[in-house]
Amino acid sequence: MQRILVALFFLLVPIASFATANVVTTTPIHADLVRKIGGEHVKVESLMRGPENAHNVIPKPSFIIKLRKADLFVHTGLDAEPWVPVLLKSARRDRLLPGGEAYVDLSAGIALKEVPERGELTRAQGDIHVYGNPHYALDPLNGIRMARTIAEALARLDPAHAESFDASYQAFARRMHRLVEQWVARLEPHGRVPVATYHRAWTYFLDRFFLEEVAEVEPKPGIAPGPRHLTECVERMKAEGARIVILTTFSNEKNGQLVAQRAGGRALVLAQEVNALPNVEEYEDIFEHNVEALLAAYRELGL
Repeated sequence: MQRILVALFFLLVPIASFATANVVTTTPIHADLVRKIGGEHVKVESLMRGPENAHNVIPKPSFIIKLRKADLFVHTGLDAEPWVPVLLKSARRDRLLPGGEAYVDLSAGIALKEVPERGELTRAQGDIHVYGNPHYALDPLNGIRMARTIAEALARLDPAHAESFDASYQAFARRMHRLVEQWVARLEPHGRVPVATYHRAWTYFLDRFFLEEVAEVEPKPGIAPGPRHLTECVERMKAEGARIVILTTFSNEKNGQLVAQRAGGRALVLAQEVNALPNVEEYEDIFEHNVEALLAAYRELGL
């Protein structure tokens, strides 16, 4: 009789395989995308806060505890977060390792830029990323591909809600396409604007939004500039008519301001991450903030 009652219970009460999936991400961008796709079916936590440099995060013991409870681990992939392999090894869960069912690499399906020739790689080139530039999330159309990867991972984990995840992805993709059209329409009348950047984090963003990099404040990726290089950077900006220096929240703002002032322009700290700057609380906010900041600089500088 007891077995019959138990069977009737499971027939009458739907089984929620993952009423709430526990998802851990490396960055706030990833966490925001997981929330957008997973909705009420996920609980998400980012290991990073937002303003820091993703390449130089120091893992904490609390990160390991969070990973041991994770149903999914979502990260940038490539060699963008060199602290991740040690962290995953310390968590001692095979499903979190490459090839495991909980390992979600968002670089899958992304058309990567600046992929170096393997034979040319040396430490003398600075912090070169061996698989290509990992800052692909700064092209909002890549965000759509990232969201798709998340929807597919959630569906594998929780098939009962696969239709919900796909519907959320489709809605997000439509919204992002519409927003990209609006952002492009606001910037396109200014043509391709020459700029300098501090760190090679902006390649995807520049290509999407009509910006042309003519100088870098860092002489090589991750290498601090000396006085001679700063002077050369200013000279290149003047020669190319560039009057904007784009910084991240972890750039040396003093050097960036110095170069911009000498070139007769201004430095802009743009958002490279969710929560990197005030009021940048969602993925879309990154681009709305950055587009508006660029337009304000164009008006100020008469570009």
